[in-house]
Amino acid sequence: MRQFSKITIFIGAIIIISASFARQLSDSIKSLIGETGFIILMGLIFVSTGLAFLNFIIKHKTSFARIVIIILILFIGSIFVWQIRIPVERIHILEYACLGWFAIRDLIYKNKKFRAIVSACMFSIFIGLLDELFQAILPYRHFDLRDISFNSLGSIYGVILYLLSIDYRSIINQEKESLFTN
Repeated sequence: MRQFSKITIFIGAIIIISASFARQLSDSIKSLIGETGFIILMGLIFVSTGLAFLNFIIKHKTSFARIVIIILILFIGSIFVWQIRIPVERIHILEYACLGWFAIRDLIYKNKKFRAIVSACMFSIFIGLLDELFQAILPYRHFDLRDISFNSLGSIYGVILYLLSIDYRSIINQEKESLFTN
């Protein structure tokens, strides 16, 4: 766990803890703004997260071709997420994509690339499993394998987006340096 930053651990903890109140919070928001308003709010959150991500890749001088590929993957992911019938389930993809993003960000420069990818995905999926196990003991929630699959897909999606947005030359140089120092 030492390899994960405080923000990654914090995101994982918030995901698990929020299981105890997230449904009530979303129901309260729905009662205030209605089902349509809630769907619009979910869309705005999703779009703003996508824009923040695009801002990240543009600031990091990602090549134009890579930006086009990332936008295409974001678009395909958005279409997939928007097809999920239950709006609250869309949150699973988004929150676990963020968790996967931060997990791979923490590990990619500390480990070999393949090991970092597997570790980031496994960590995020483990948090998803813990989240569902916690929900299983709550009297008003339940364990759902479908949620674990959404959590896992979101994690993998976040890892893929991060890997597309970084400069691999720095990773390769770091791996070469570690060969000579070890």
